[in-house]
Amino acid sequence: MKKKIRATVVCTRDEHVLLVSKDGTRWALPGGRPARGEAPLDTAFRELREETSLKAKDVAFLFQFIGATTVHHVFWVKIGKAAQPKPSNEIAHCDWFKSEELLSLVASQTTKLIVQNMFMTAQKSWLKKPTPKALA
Repeated sequence: MKKKIRATVVCTRDEHVLLVSKDGTRWALPGGRPARGEAPLDTAFRELREETSLKAKDVAFLFQFIGATTVHHVFWVKIGKAAQPKPSNEIAHCDWFKSEELLSLVASQTTKLIVQNMFMTAQKSWLKKPTPKALA
């Protein structure tokens, strides 16, 4: 079976990660499937804006994560210091969580692993103090 493609957005602020929820119970990273002919980078920008009303100021490709049914193209985005997420479209809630809080949240194993991988990468690289160059 062919796996679905998804652009998945990791947005961090002060060692917190932004998660979204359709029902306030199950949490996930913002993101979604590309429209026909849309590049995953463009999908990441669009989905962040559609789901949280946030506009990315900068973006960096982090890694590809292959889940059971989906290939996630994972992007880290930088937003303005004063920017506040506001749920929109199908999203009812968005909130900031510390990575250790994720253990007690209802979220997919894929969401938890992507966040874990991102924070492990951050400990070793430029993500500790995010200053990525925008992708073309």
